[in-house]
Amino acid sequence: MTRMTAAVFTLLGTLIVPIAMVSAADSDVQSIDAIVDAYYDVISGPKGHQYDAERDLFLHASQAIITRVSAAGTLQRHDFATEQAMFAEPYPEGLFEFEIGRITEEYGNLAHVWSTFEIRRSPGGDITSRGINSISLYRYDGRWWISSWTTHPEGDEPLPEKYLQQ
Repeated sequence: MTRMTAAVFTLLGTLIVPIAMVSAADSDVQSIDAIVDAYYDVISGPKGHQYDAERDLFLHASQAIITRVSAAGTLQRHDFATEQAMFAEPYPEGLFEFEIGRITEEYGNLAHVWSTFEIRRSPGGDITSRGINSISLYRYDGRWWISSWTTHPEGDEPLPEKYLQQ
């Protein structure tokens, strides 16, 4: 009887952990606020942090496109797999990206979020840069997906005040 009990608990343990992981990930995509919060959370961490590629992949559509625009206006565009490859190694120093303003517009199953951010090496550290993310989302199959995002750092021209509102 004890072998059977141990087998049942082992089986339950292997089932409960994946269910808990799916539930946590599922809560990341049930609202626009949740998916944008997860978007920032997944990238942030201290020196030695290992980026959670699986969680980030869950947030993005399979064909998501990433665009980076420099302060000078040059453009770099790539797929999500290329973006993830940039974060494959543990962080050589801390990277904490915090949202400091958000404007959300929604129509039907589409949404657009203007999200301003600041980057720090530690949660209470000095700001190393700021910028704005333009995040496009769509609702499908009972959840939100990030279809693309574009980021632009703050350059000589300061971020407009309207994008700094929470």
